Amino acid sequence: MMIDIASSVFGVIGIVVFSVWFLLTIAFQKNNQLSRLTTRFDRFTLIPKWSFFTPDPGASNYHFVYRSRDDETSVSPWLELNLSPRGILFPLWNPRKRYREGMIELFQLLALSSINCSAERLQFTAPYIILLDAARKRLGGSLSSQAFYQFALVETRGPSGASVPRVRFYSLTHPVS
Repeated sequence: MMIDIASSVFGVIGIVVFSVWFLLTIAFQKNNQLSRLTTRFDRFTLIPKWSFFTPDPGASNYHFVYRSRDDETSVSPWLELNLSPRGILFPLWNPRKRYREGMIELFQLLALSSINCSAERLQFTAPYIILLDAARKRLGGSLSSQAFYQFALVETRGPSGASVPRVRFYSLTHPVS
């Protein structure tokens, strides 16, 4: 009888402790007031922050933007290529996932190449040519044969709209023909 009561009490305590730990773990994933408080008091890092393969994955959002120019004065606004449109079935069916991952890989390769190459040499690298072609295809038939076009890579940190966009790279202007 005494053993049943003790096991019930320890069972309830265990459920409460693990439930609180689970809820704190979920709350700690976002950068909010509670996560900063948890960080201050969690000296033994008992509350995990899920980071796979790198110390800070998914902290940056990359945006591929492009525009056209008809002459010296007429420049179109920057248009963004939506890399990951999210629908209701996104967690189950995501056919554009490989395309998005490939584009992000191209962004990173271009950023690394831009460190070691001059702008003139960079325009002959594979990532540059592929992204330039993606911008040209997005602008499509709306351009005249005398038009020019350009692309840029923009980075934001944290949740959407949380930071000021930072231009990581912008291409030279290229003629359509």
